[in-house]
Amino acid sequence: MPAGNARVVVILPDGQELRASLYERRRVPDGWQYRVAITIWTAGISGRQEPVEHTVWLDASHVRPIEGGDYSTVPTRPTATAGLGGARQAWTIQNLPHRPGHPGARLVHIIGCQPDGIPINLDQALDALQQPRTVPCLQCKADTSFPSAG
Repeated sequence: MPAGNARVVVILPDGQELRASLYERRRVPDGWQYRVAITIWTAGISGRQEPVEHTVWLDASHVRPIEGGDYSTVPTRPTATAGLGGARQAWTIQNLPHRPGHPGARLVHIIGCQPDGIPINLDQALDALQQPRTVPCLQCKADTSFPSAG
């Protein structure tokens, strides 16, 4: 397990419980959110089933610690409203459809590059880029638009 990664239980909408990896946490105005990852099956390019890790931010009500787990190394992000991670929407996301032999994909653009894109903020852009088949746009050089860590 990578450093800063702990195991938790995620409670699904229908009440099922799954074990997941906890990658980071952040304080939001009404409590805490946790970025968790669940490994699920997906259809690969060849049509065979492949495991893929799906990450998502969840409110604390959907995540439960596992007794005896060590959460001391889990990174804590600044509040979601601090700095560039707040409401400022400077990126867009474009969903590309599935084509025969090619699974669908998503592109993250600098706002204005893709006129029909869905506006998103920094946290949403970074979260999207953690997902399979999501990449920054090469045309607008979206990968250079994110603040450097540290």
